[in-house]
Amino acid sequence: MTTDDLIDRLASDLRPVAPNALGRLLVLALPPALAVSAALIVFVHGLRPDLAQAILLPAFWVKSAYPLLLAIIGIGAMVIVARPGGVPRAAGASALLVYIGVLTLALWQLHLAPAADYRQLVLGVSAWFCPIAVLASGAPILAALTWFLRKAAPTRLRLAGFVAGITSGAAGAWVYSWGCIENGLTFVALWYTTGILLMGLIGMASGRRLLAW
Repeated sequence: MTTDDLIDRLASDLRPVAPNALGRLLVLALPPALAVSAALIVFVHGLRPDLAQAILLPAFWVKSAYPLLLAIIGIGAMVIVARPGGVPRAAGASALLVYIGVLTLALWQLHLAPAADYRQLVLGVSAWFCPIAVLASGAPILAALTWFLRKAAPTRLRLAGFVAGITSGAAGAWVYSWGCIENGLTFVALWYTTGILLMGLIGMASGRRLLAW
């Protein structure tokens, strides 16, 4: 058998991929994972007890919008890394701008606050717990995004795992923001981001093994 014959035989069963196939696969993977994450927060952790009053505060919406924007950027990046050789450079730059935005607002909040409030705005009462909660609420989403990547064709496995982890951490942080009692934007910029980055590192560390298995 010649090389041309082998190529023809291998290519004989190929079928064109449907348009937006990756997008539809993401839509299939994400909602159940988000539902599990939300259930963990609602039934295990609980919504914040003063939610009706908190939603009137601008800080609450900044705290919620920050990880939500990162998650949206991450979902776009997932479609890129799911393809061979995909590198989401624009998504990385966008995520950095979002972080700079929330950090700027955090420093402005500190500037306006009396010095006696600095500790509360930076550490709150749950600094140690926040990254753990982000990891827990993001875990089902990371599992779903790993499944998505295994159905796709990523070639940069560590990068794909890192993007999946960051996206999962951001989505988990957004879900957790509805149960988190903190109002300090410096707290959000520090501890939410820590949890998101930790999830990214977990995704990167496990990416090669899980995606190549």
